[in-house]
Amino acid sequence: MYKKIFFKFFVKPLIFLVTGISIKGKENIPKDEPYIIIANHNSHLDILAIMSMYKSDAVIDVNPVAASDYFFKNKYLKWISLNLIGIIPINRKIKRKGTAHPLDEVYKKIEEKKTLIIFPEGSRGEPEELQKFKNGIGHIAKKYPNLKILPVVLENAGKALPKNEALFVPLIIKLEVKKAFTFNDLDLDTKDFVKKLEENFKKEENE
Repeated sequence: MYKKIFFKFFVKPLIFLVTGISIKGKENIPKDEPYIIIANHNSHLDILAIMSMYKSDAVIDVNPVAASDYFFKNKYLKWISLNLIGIIPINRKIKRKGTAHPLDEVYKKIEEKKTLIIFPEGSRGEPEELQKFKNGIGHIAKKYPNLKILPVVLENAGKALPKNEALFVPLIIKLEVKKAFTFNDLDLDTKDFVKKLEENFKKEENE
């Protein structure tokens, strides 16, 4: 309820009117099946820009995977993150605890057929500079080898709202949705799969 209102009356007007976002490739978004969005990550605007592609009813089922040590650092940010954005919190400092795995909540949401947003770089980097991808997306893709992976390439979000800055810079954000694929489609082991994803994003940045 809160999330739907937040995106309809605040986020979408902000993204479309203030950043003038340009979106290409929406026809590549899978229909009637779950999938994971992977995107480059330079700004908090990345999450809002991606979620703005969806209608208010559909955005309810879109959940960004985000670090709990950052988004839960105070009770106000935690409430906004959980109730308005709908993040799936990941504790980056704990690899395993007993039989629990840090990605268990991610797996649960995939089983519930939610759409997830994952930034394979982990944290925000410098504007327009791609960081090394972490292996988490590879482990998730291997566990669900037929689950669609949907690449989304963002441009200028890191310049419009750079890391550690609070003021917008008036730049048009460009967002392009690429064709989806599965772990089985690439037929690689986990590390090579992640390496291939990173190479594809670097190629997009250099074009």
